[in-house]
Amino acid sequence: MEILSIKINAVCFDMDGTLVRNTDSVKYLCELSGHMDAFDKINRVKSQGKISWIEADHLKAKLIEGLDLTRVESEFEGYIHLIQNIEPVLTNLKERRIRTVLITAGPVQVARVLEKRFGFDSAFGSQYEDNGTKFTGRIVHHLGSSGKLICLRNFCLDNNLSLENCAAVGDSESDIDIFRACGKSIAINSSRAAAEAASKSIITDDLVDILAFLQD
Repeated sequence: MEILSIKINAVCFDMDGTLVRNTDSVKYLCELSGHMDAFDKINRVKSQGKISWIEADHLKAKLIEGLDLTRVESEFEGYIHLIQNIEPVLTNLKERRIRTVLITAGPVQVARVLEKRFGFDSAFGSQYEDNGTKFTGRIVHHLGSSGKLICLRNFCLDNNLSLENCAAVGDSESDIDIFRACGKSIAINSSRAAAEAASKSIITDDLVDILAFLQD
């Protein structure tokens, strides 16, 4: 699909598989809680088609009951490997007065670590319940796939932006709705389905490579 000449006012980033390269945010929390055997068992059941990925996430949420919220940020760097050069990319976009938003179906508590670290204008994620200090083991609201686009629409409404003037960066089927709604979309290290739905598809370890496709 050809990249059209569109003025970009905001860029939406996916988290797991796009910015986070070595794991996913739910697995990260399960690693912190020490329940990887149960996590792997849930994944096996999911891979057999017996439960959906959202049902699997609800089961995994039970594994992190009692996990201290402070550990999500304090142990982040010990577990999470990020794609290179997130900071200079966000700096470039901010200098051009382009808003940045992080939207993930993963736990919003993990998304907020990246929001704080890199200065995203906003971050959205599934609402994993906590009591202010620890996770309760419940998901109050799971974004799924359609919920990611709803979050972006709300962000645009709050900031007087148009989806036509947004770009989306993601890697999986859960990003396809956003890809189709935005003026530009970049599939990065993605599944085949996501690549086919995007304006541009690239394979890279350096986020700087997306900037060439975010020019007016």
